[in-house]
Amino acid sequence: MMSLTGLRDKLNHVVFSNKFYFALIRPFSKVCCEIISTRSLREERKGNLPLNKVCQAADLFHAPWRDCARELKLDMDEQNFHRKDWEYTQIIFALKSLRYLTPDSLCLAIGAGREPLLYYMTYKVGGVLGIDLYEGEYYGGEDETDIPHSAERYAPFPYPREKLRLLRMNALELDFPDDHFDFVFSSSSIEHFGRKRDILKSLQEMYRVLKPGGAALITTELKLTSAGTRMPNVRPFSYHEIIGLIGDAGFEIPQDPDLRIEAEYFEDWVKLPEEINKRPHVILRFLNTVFTSIHLVLNKAGDAARRGKETMTDIPEFEYQGKIRVQAAAPFFSGGADIPLEITLTNQGNFTWIHSGHSHRVAIGAQLVNAGGDLEERDFATIVLPQKIQPGETLTFRAAVAAPDRPGNWILRFDLKKELVFWFSEKGNSFFDLPLEVG
Repeated sequence: MMSLTGLRDKLNHVVFSNKFYFALIRPFSKVCCEIISTRSLREERKGNLPLNKVCQAADLFHAPWRDCARELKLDMDEQNFHRKDWEYTQIIFALKSLRYLTPDSLCLAIGAGREPLLYYMTYKVGGVLGIDLYEGEYYGGEDETDIPHSAERYAPFPYPREKLRLLRMNALELDFPDDHFDFVFSSSSIEHFGRKRDILKSLQEMYRVLKPGGAALITTELKLTSAGTRMPNVRPFSYHEIIGLIGDAGFEIPQDPDLRIEAEYFEDWVKLPEEINKRPHVILRFLNTVFTSIHLVLNKAGDAARRGKETMTDIPEFEYQGKIRVQAAAPFFSGGADIPLEITLTNQGNFTWIHSGHSHRVAIGAQLVNAGGDLEERDFATIVLPQKIQPGETLTFRAAVAAPDRPGNWILRFDLKKELVFWFSEKGNSFFDLPLEVG
């Protein structure tokens, strides 16, 4: 007899399946956007790219747009394209095109989380303020509670720390004066704000704190078919719904958006939740809701906001370099027994290794490799550093890991890692192999 869990999993598989969608939902759901091919857009994108538009992989063929992605250190091509990276790039492209990136500009990020745009803006403008509730409720840790006082931990590259300030604040009640910011940006946050009246309130607050002549650049979720409901904690908008809210808040949109969607991705969408890591990541479906991202530039009438020449600066990169030396008390251990270790680490990089918390801390990972050199267990053990380590500093300390419970000859491969992000060896750093025998 099938268990309740098995029955639920089977039901979910059927309900979430494309076969179920096309048989019982698609015949009653009108596609609200023109469908074209990526190939037909590529030539067009070589010469022109609108500021207001939906996510399109063909944008990769617009050279200035692609340069924006590279400046943000996003490695995108058609195979690993992701709409979140598209959102960041489109916001930068629009700000450059409209000349809002000046050394004296002041900007506000709504629903800021720990997005790379925050750190990027510190090289472009005079001051960056980011607000979020920072309640630690979203998948992926985008709003972890320590972000406001630990911004350095989450930085994707070195940045001028004095220019960035993150605050715990409700987007519906911005604690800033009227006509204060030159521009505001928000990447996929307003759809999480609840009821329509709450979303309208957030847009009205953006309008209030913007200087006349300023702009709010937002990305959000756009429904592509007439059928579609709210998803957990997300309100995808129809086009007329989001345009109505923007107008009610007092904003103007100077350019009609390009709402064309690419057939290749509409016919091979990312099916949530099981395909969340699928690439390319352009168009998505959750149950009966098919959606993608839309970017809009919202104008506040006037001319008080700063606009002018952008400062071009090479943004440095973190150097993920460190030396690991590990010594065991003996070469032979019983299965499952503790292996006492003496570890010596040298920080050869250009940033402080933060040891506290979990996400984005620097730690040592022990991977289990068999005698033939094959990886048996990638996350065999984790060793937390006893303290932070400054660039150029060497630290020696004692720790222990459990021996494999199976007898044989093994290798413990010690590698530094940025927790939940990547291993240092993926950035070219060396690891340390410790042979041992388990009896």
